[in-house]
Amino acid sequence: MANANQGLRSGNVIGSPLGHGHGSSGEGVALKPGFLCKIRDRFVMVESVEGLTVDLFFSDTHSVTVGANQITDAALVRYGQNSMTAALFPNGSPATGSATATVLSPDYDSGHIKFDDLEPFFGHLYQLCPTLPQQPKCLDLTNGEWLVASSATDPGLPPSDGDSDQSIPLGFRGTATGLVSPKLYLRHPSGVPKWVLDEAPESESGTAATTSLLGLSGFIDGQISSCDDPNWEYSIWIEHGENNLPTFRLVNDSEEYIVDGRVRLMGWKYRIVELSMSQLAEIKSRTGGRLTFKIINPAGIPTTGSLLAEYFPK
Repeated sequence: MANANQGLRSGNVIGSPLGHGHGSSGEGVALKPGFLCKIRDRFVMVESVEGLTVDLFFSDTHSVTVGANQITDAALVRYGQNSMTAALFPNGSPATGSATATVLSPDYDSGHIKFDDLEPFFGHLYQLCPTLPQQPKCLDLTNGEWLVASSATDPGLPPSDGDSDQSIPLGFRGTATGLVSPKLYLRHPSGVPKWVLDEAPESESGTAATTSLLGLSGFIDGQISSCDDPNWEYSIWIEHGENNLPTFRLVNDSEEYIVDGRVRLMGWKYRIVELSMSQLAEIKSRTGGRLTFKIINPAGIPTTGSLLAEYFPK
């Protein structure tokens, strides 16, 4: 399921924080065997459940110079010469030229990418929450620099080098923790943007004078939904059928190189069985004339476009 330009990858560079998993609220979100659900005009019963975790890797191509078997480019070296050489050339053969890896430049924009393997079989349903890894963002104690430190002892290293006598987690006061991550934009299903302002369905905040700064809507980042604490308010339902697949766009606007370019999807895979009207009537009769079920709307809240016709018919 890798990108076509994936190249080599070291994978999961930063590692997993303590508590990594479905988070404290995950158990209450998952459907259970025996649950009744209504998906559009169909009633289904959940027959079985499995946990599901998927890593989607995103790659960037860098033009690098190698000397003495190590990269020498200043923009990358400040993140650790040995570490970045290993990340860009995990096969151990660094060479001057182009290197494709999961290290993402500060101006990285993947565009919308569809991962075809995310389509479930007929009779299966995925509930997946997108999450993003984070990396430290630090401040230089000596001169207040938060991009590149400059000192006699550590020339050219960023504040993020972790040297305790040079930097603290960004926060400007005390020991506040600062973290950076890329932004994730998602269209689901069939190219419909998620989490956006109604008046700005393509992620921008709307029209403004060219001299004004525009805001953004329709994204999540590592602070909103992190790998160790998924935010289930942003989970998506993926049904069988290519038109139901999401597309992902990963953007780095952090002014740092993101060394772990991936999106982690966590959730569950359900085996569902569609029920006939006679089966529903039998279940209803056994439960005292009441039918309790969960409504699942894979399309989410409609935005401007063709989907409106399904929700607001004339």
